[in-house]
Amino acid sequence: MSSDFSNIGYGEVKEFTEKYQFPVMESKILTEGGVEVPNRRAIVRGDTNEVVGTVGSNYKVLSHSDALDPIIDRLKEKGQRTFKRILLANNGAKMFASIYFPHKEASVGNSGDKYWPGITVVNSLDGTLRYHLEASIFRLVCTNGMRVPQIIKNLTSVHSKNKDYTEMVEGIIGVVDGDQFTNFNKWANKDLGARTSVDLNKLVDYVINNPKVNFPAKYKPLVECEISRELENGPMTVWSLYNAFHSVIEHHLVREKGKYNRARSLDENLYKFFSTESIF
Repeated sequence: MSSDFSNIGYGEVKEFTEKYQFPVMESKILTEGGVEVPNRRAIVRGDTNEVVGTVGSNYKVLSHSDALDPIIDRLKEKGQRTFKRILLANNGAKMFASIYFPHKEASVGNSGDKYWPGITVVNSLDGTLRYHLEASIFRLVCTNGMRVPQIIKNLTSVHSKNKDYTEMVEGIIGVVDGDQFTNFNKWANKDLGARTSVDLNKLVDYVINNPKVNFPAKYKPLVECEISRELENGPMTVWSLYNAFHSVIEHHLVREKGKYNRARSLDENLYKFFSTESIF
């Protein structure tokens, strides 16, 4: 995977923005005999009159503009400098947008790697994707051009009538305003030292056994697997250890049926623990 950041610090960063601000309309679906299909609607691009999908009657159509522009506008209000990459798929039915903060670039220890904070926005008009907001740190592994995202906050919602997405937007903007980026910079540059597997195992147990975190012990093997992957990217830092736990939450627990709220609560516990525990 090529890096989008090949010119970091070496000149102008160019945006890539496909036309996503088009009107969206809803239309009845009729049979060949002119009979309306119940509880179904067609979603139509207002600029081309092309049908991009069909949805149920309870589906709330959220245009790409309504999904993305409130975030961009709030960042402008706060004076945040950004650059954007916005891609469309399936004739505009899906949008994948990334907002990056190049002025917040920082180094990762002595590895030579850099990282940028960023916000990812995913939306669909045809019901195939949930509305998804994610604040991440994008680590730029300079030796091979790869970028490794580290999730800070992840918010997802289905499209449904009477749904207000304001809280989601403010939650993501709050990450930009808060101390997460500062803490991650500190954690990324705090080396845990050349620890043995026994030392790392003790640290994992220390986090799992602490009631302030209440991390499920059954996920310990998954955490250890994530630590092995982190070690492949360089020295073991506080960030590496935090991300091993955080990745398990985001890639496993949050996907289990009925565990979304539990994952969000655990995510908050984990962040507070690493932010306040003196050992880190």
